[in-house]
Amino acid sequence: MIIVLLVAIEMKIISNASGYETREKVVVAARDISEDAVITAEMLEIREIGSSAVHRDAVRRIEDAVGMRAADPIYGGEMLLKGRLAQEEDDKVKVLVKSNRLFCLEPGWDQANAWQLEKDQHVDVIFVPNHMSQDSACPEATGVISVNPSQTGMKMMKNIRIAGLVDEDGMVIKSGDNGKTPRYIVLEVTQDQAVFLAYAKSNGRIELSAVP
Repeated sequence: MIIVLLVAIEMKIISNASGYETREKVVVAARDISEDAVITAEMLEIREIGSSAVHRDAVRRIEDAVGMRAADPIYGGEMLLKGRLAQEEDDKVKVLVKSNRLFCLEPGWDQANAWQLEKDQHVDVIFVPNHMSQDSACPEATGVISVNPSQTGMKMMKNIRIAGLVDEDGMVIKSGDNGKTPRYIVLEVTQDQAVFLAYAKSNGRIELSAVP
């Protein structure tokens, strides 16, 4: 080990004396990459540069950057740094509690406030039965309460999480897509709440109440 160390020191001394500098391969941007853009292989290239200019956070392989998102603008010829890359957002709609279910609703034409809803927002779900009559066959579920007067048959579930919003093409609407109106609203509910909502869809209408 001492011999190896001495050889390395000697090589370093010789390198410094001769002006020679080792070079290393790093990933650089082949062109300008805008902020939040998903990085593809065509945007990148490998270059060899002097070791003294290599940042300790530099990306060394193109495949390590492909699929990542640019957290800041990256300019052509700029060395890619791990700290300036972020994971691409997952488009899948997920539950926060593993035992919960996803339940899809399609807002009616008169529910114009749907465009103000966002993922992870919480809403109250109101069931208005047909003919405003109490139905003893309505299934019970955790969190479902009767609305006064009880003779109306109306019921409510409070503080239900919106797990995701889907447009008319079946694509998940991401936060900040203000120009898109959701065609479907996906709620995170328990299994018995899903049964209640399925009953409600067939025996009346469902309204969502939310604070903008």
